[in-house]
Amino acid sequence: MGNNVERAASLLPKVDDPPGVSAQVDRTIVAMTAPTSGAAEQFRTLYYRLERMRDLRPLKVVALTSALASEGKTVTAVNLALTAARANPEKRILLIDADLRRSRVAECLGIRLKPGLSDLVAGECELREAVHRLNGTRLAVLAAGSDTQDATYLLASGSMRQLIKNFRESFDEIYIDLPPTLPFADAPIIGVQADGVLLVIRANITPSKAVSQALEHLGGTPVIGCVLNGAEVTSEPYFKSYLGP
Repeated sequence: MGNNVERAASLLPKVDDPPGVSAQVDRTIVAMTAPTSGAAEQFRTLYYRLERMRDLRPLKVVALTSALASEGKTVTAVNLALTAARANPEKRILLIDADLRRSRVAECLGIRLKPGLSDLVAGECELREAVHRLNGTRLAVLAAGSDTQDATYLLASGSMRQLIKNFRESFDEIYIDLPPTLPFADAPIIGVQADGVLLVIRANITPSKAVSQALEHLGGTPVIGCVLNGAEVTSEPYFKSYLGP
């Protein structure tokens, strides 16, 4: 994998040349499907809060996780990455689906599933086969790829660390959708390689005990705040964010 990753790094400036294979984008991806909506505005608010934090600390790699499944972390990650790409058309933005057990990024965006991250880390494909630019955007997407029984092993491997290092050198901003924190060991493994980790919490659904346990599990990772998902304050879908120091 080492030589494969080295060659991949040299190809990165060209990964957005071939168009992504687009189908139907999920309606929850409001940054594309409803860019003038109140929900899309909340993602812009979240993004610009991150931008203010970037004035104080490096935040090139931002990872998103949740305590449990079905709390909206993938929808938040995809919308945030798309918002970043639209706010900075001159920048190279990458979205990585690192939830190798229950991947949803490709499904949400209507792009092909394979090959992807698992195949790339395993050395079974080249970078140009796995990373695609989403049609109509400047966002590069690396889907989760083929199903694997070795998710934790792949994410903890030296090849994965090298891949993220190479991506750091070739992209301006990177957003990673991690697995939920409590069911698996995966989130902290990748979280420590990020500059900042956001914990997505579903309003009125996520138990406070689960949030506390997730933060304990993420100990040692750079948790920078929480995103409250699904808090309804108007008739529009609403996403409230809180970023701690």
